[in-house]
Formats: sequence, structure tokens, C-alpha cells
Amino acid sequence: MSILSLPFLGFLAILFIIYYAVPKRFQWIVLLAGSILFYVSCGDWKACIFILVTIITTFLGARRMDQLNAEQKQVVLDAKNAGNPMSREQKKEIKAAYQKRTKRILVLTLLLNFGILAVLKYGNFVMENVRALFPSAFQADTGLHLLLPLGISFYTFQTMGYLIDVYRGKYQAEKNILHFGLFASFFPQMIQGPIGRYDLLADQLKSGHSFDAVRFRQGIMRMLWGYFKKMVIADRMAIMVSSITGGFAENGYTGITIFVGVLLYGVQMYADFSGGMDIIFGASDLFGISMYENFRQPYMSRTVSEFWQRWHISLGHWMRDYVFYPIALSKSFAKMQKNMKKKIGNYYGKVIPSMFASFIVFLLVGIWHGAAWRYVIYGTYHAILTSADTFFEKFGNDSRRVLHIDGESVSWKLFQMARTLVLVTFGRYFDCTQAAHISLQMLKATFAGFNPWVFTDGTFLNLGLKEWEIFFLILMIVLLGIVDVVNERGTKLRMIFAEQGIVFRWIIYFIAIFLIIRLGIYGPGYNASDFIYQGF
Repeated sequence: MSILSLPFLGFLAILFIIYYAVPKRFQWIVLLAGSILFYVSCGDWKACIFILVTIITTFLGARRMDQLNAEQKQVVLDAKNAGNPMSREQKKEIKAAYQKRTKRILVLTLLLNFGILAVLKYGNFVMENVRALFPSAFQADTGLHLLLPLGISFYTFQTMGYLIDVYRGKYQAEKNILHFGLFASFFPQMIQGPIGRYDLLADQLKSGHSFDAVRFRQGIMRMLWGYFKKMVIADRMAIMVSSITGGFAENGYTGITIFVGVLLYGVQMYADFSGGMDIIFGASDLFGISMYENFRQPYMSRTVSEFWQRWHISLGHWMRDYVFYPIALSKSFAKMQKNMKKKIGNYYGKVIPSMFASFIVFLLVGIWHGAAWRYVIYGTYHAILTSADTFFEKFGNDSRRVLHIDGESVSWKLFQMARTLVLVTFGRYFDCTQAAHISLQMLKATFAGFNPWVFTDGTFLNLGLKEWEIFFLILMIVLLGIVDVVNERGTKLRMIFAEQGIVFRWIIYFIAIFLIIRLGIYGPGYNASDFIYQGF
């Protein structure tokens, strides 16, 4: 059941009615039942086994770590009550012994669940490369033929983040496995995230909610905007993009034609991914639940590092909290920084080790996106760019002062945003094709010639879209830009519209629904479930 389908809207309407019809203490049960039904309807029921394994092992692992922490405190308290209080050294020994046991549980649970993710998502990729290295040892059709469950990357990262937080003592483990199961499987986020945090989401899911008319209207507005971005903009743009990136060699496309195609792919992905997020967030708003925002006007970023702080925010924050900080704050890194500060000075002695940690993060981000060498290159490319941002930050600031460039001037901001857009677009070459060698061929063809006349010779009129559709897409890109500028200034249009009178609101509803029905891309052969990030 796709979230773009009529059955989903029917499912959402029925669940909404039941949710507010039952007493508040039972509302979470409605959400859990709806989440199970949604997950089963979206794919093979066998895939449920994997999410059940993750839920059960993570729940039990977190509970056992809590029990060990409680036992540790009780041992110290019992000694005190018995008149034999422990010395500081004895307390340290007891703590170290129990911490060793809790760490063992943490590591085993992480290995099991990340192991499942690694085998299912990357098993075939590893086998293909092993077979390529040792062709005589394997038959030509050797493969694992593994099932990839819906949303496995998202729910694995979400539950493992929860487990690590319990280990760190950020909060106590959930005592009700059904409550935890709802946190892990809440249906709106199963398609493409966001990666939720337990302390921000769990209480909302467990608590009852009264119907809020304003929030309901905001949710509907956001869902309509999401459907519009996905079905009207992204899916129409996909026709043009695939004509360029999928047939550049056969059609002899070079230079600016290819670059524009990849540039539009970035816009397509933004409309597709953020449109899906809008549908998900809007659907959650209907039940009074707020989720982790995943976008903040990414194409207004002034550096590549800032772009990743605005794009897929929940993944970036997960990598920051559970990969970057543990590496950057580790004893070995502290020692490295200390030694490098002595040799090359405080600034670069601190920056270079952080660059190394950042490099690891972005390499993992690339691999997270998919089991292919093009994603390894994609991650490495962004790792280099973000590391360069950090390394040259001081040099850039000093240069602007010497050249008397106002870093906050509009012209300088626009230059930085354009530069970031170009750099991010070149990274998209490894995201919009099916193989790394095709990406490299396309990149080579981009620099094979300079052909600005393609804007006037009709090249873009032969890419599957009519002239009015191309003009329409240009207007839609402008519209996306205007909305982002308004949002960047702190104004949420859906909130303003939701607070207007009933006549104005219904005019907006009818216009949006009409445009989606009239201009949306669907029909025979159209797969409404094909969100780009659903495959990640």
C-alpha cells in the first residue's frame, strides 16, 4: 500500500476516525494495529520477521542493561545498609564490572541488528565483488537472492540509537514491549524515515490526544503540498531527467545538456524526498504527533557542510551523535590532537583529527545510501568536500578580511549558495545512474564540449515533455524557491492558511486537489510507490 494511493487515504481516514473514537488510553493500540496492518500491506509478510527480531532483541537488551545498572546501585546500597560502606575504589571496581557486562550486551545487540542490515542490504554486493575477484571459484549466477524488508535502514538506525542512549543513561529502557514496538514501527515513518528519537517520539505515541482542528487543517495542508511536490513536480521532472541521464550515450548528449539533467535530478530528489516527508509529517499531525524534521531549505546552504545540516537532518544527527562524537571524543583522538597541536599548532592540530572523523561519517553516509561502488564514491566525494570546508575555514575568513569582502552581503551569500549547488550537483552524478562506470562516463561527457546553444535549439523539447510542461516546471522550481525563502524567514504558510476562514481554506483545498488530479503523473505503468529514498 503506497502512501500515494487511494487505499492509503482510505486507511488513514478509517484509522483517524477510530483513533479519536476510542478512549485516550487505548489510542496507542489503534496506532500499533494500524502500523502492523500498514507494514504487512506494503510488502511480503515474511519481512515482518526481521523487524520483530529487531524489536525483541533491542527491547530485551535495553531492559537487561537497565537491570544491571539497578543491580550495581543495589550492591552499593546493600553494603551501606549493612554497615560496611564501600570505598571509592571498591565502587569503581563494582561499576567497571557491571559496565563491562552492559557493554557486552550493547555490542552483541548492535552486532546482531547491524549484521542483519549488512547481510540483507549488502550481501549481494559483497558476493558480486568476491565473484569478480575469484571468478573460477564461483558459478556465474552465484548470488544470495535476499529479501530487503521495507524501511530496514530507518528502523534499524532508530532502534539502535535508542539502545545506545539507554546504555549511556540518557533515559531508562521502555518497560512495555508493545509500546516499544509502536516506537519502532510507527507507520508514517516506515517508508523513508525520518529516523526518530525515543525521547522525542515515544511519549507522544503512548499519550492520548484530543482532536485539534487547527492542527488537523495544518496536517491536511502539509499532505496536499507533499502530494503536489511528489506527483506534480518530482514525477514530471523524472521524465525529463531520465531521458538525459538514462540515454546520454545513445543520444549523444554532452556538456551543458548533461549538467542540466543532473541539476534537475537534484531538484527532483528534493521535491520527491521532501514531498514524501510532508505527507508523512502531515499524516502524523492528524494524530497529534510531531516528528523529527528532515529538511531545512538545503539549497540555501552556503557550504557543503551546511547542506548536510539541512538535508536528511535525522540521518545527519544520528551520524553526529553515534559515530562522529564517539570517534572525535575518544581517548585515541584526544591523544592524536595533543600530539598534532604540538607539531602544527592549536588550530590545525584540532581540525585535522576532526576532519578524519568527519571523513568516516560521510563514507558511511554514502554506503548507507546503497550497496554499490557509486555510493562509496558519492560518500567519499562529500567527505572530501566537508573536510575541505573545515580545513580551509580559517583561510577563507582571513582572505575575506584582507579583500574586504562582507561575508553577510547578499551578493556573497548568493555566490556561496551557487557554488554549493554546483559542488552538490557534481556529487549527484554518482547518485542518478545505475553504476559507477556510467557516472564516470557521464561526467567525462559533461566536459567533452561547451554547448550553450542547447537552450535555444530545441534539445530540451525532445526529452518527453511538452513545451507547456517545461514552462510549468520552470514556474514550479521558482515556486519551490519562494516557499523555501519564506520558510527560511520563519513563516510557515500552511499555518497561516490553516488559520484562515472556512471559505478561503476550502478554496485552497479544492485548488490543490484539482492541480494534483489534473497535473499529477499517474496512470497505466506508473508505480506510485517509487519514492527515491524508499530504496535506501
